[in-house]
Amino acid sequence: MGAALLLSGCGGDGSGGTAANVNLSANEALLASSEQTSKADTFQADLTVTNEGDGGGKISASGQFQLRPTLKFSAQLDEATHGGSSIPGLQGRAIYTGDVLYAKVPQLARFVADGKPWVKIDVNQMAQRTGFDVQQLIDQVRKVNPAEQTKMLTGSDDARRVGTEEINGVETTHYEGTVTVQEALKQLDSQTREEVSRHLPKDADATIEFDLWTDGENLPRKLETNVRGDQGQAGKVTVLYSEYGESVSVNPPPADQVGTLSLESFLGGN
Repeated sequence: MGAALLLSGCGGDGSGGTAANVNLSANEALLASSEQTSKADTFQADLTVTNEGDGGGKISASGQFQLRPTLKFSAQLDEATHGGSSIPGLQGRAIYTGDVLYAKVPQLARFVADGKPWVKIDVNQMAQRTGFDVQQLIDQVRKVNPAEQTKMLTGSDDARRVGTEEINGVETTHYEGTVTVQEALKQLDSQTREEVSRHLPKDADATIEFDLWTDGENLPRKLETNVRGDQGQAGKVTVLYSEYGESVSVNPPPADQVGTLSLESFLGGN
């Protein structure tokens, strides 16, 4: 999820037309998008994940992120459904700033001391006591950045320009294509490849179908990916991008609204 929320980029408001990339070949445009998003520092992303397997499900989330000079983000899980029914208690917020993760999730409320709405998660303690490496999730936010996502697409050998479309009031050029998972991963450095590969099928024939809409500055405005492997469709991810280069205001919740997670109760389920 954290990885998917980061399929975005910035480096200007990107509000120009498509004249800058209309004469580029599809592969040149993908490369230009990858290079432009390597400058990404801040962005906003609106995410939708749909899965048709095991009864089907849908997740909708949004967030604003700063990747540099230090990582911080504020994200909201707006919807989570399975089999057409809402999954209760999962909607909530997460804030990460100053190397501390704060969460406001109804399902966790009974494990938080003093009935506080927010919980402050000690990343190291959580890993030691539960084996759940929260830091690994946070590292995915840091490592799986917009540049890596667009760089993966440059491994495609059938990318093509579809036409022009308006996305949220911005004129864009639409590209589509496919890339094998193996070829996509080859475009990444070894450390990032290891992180990304955890979320992708391992079979040799697995592919990523993609549609990418870039603005006049070659910045992504929308990206749809559909991963298919031996087990069928793994899920479709759609991300809309905005607020490129805008200042990100991510602050911890008020101290009097923050409690600590009782790991004894959490682990015992009481």
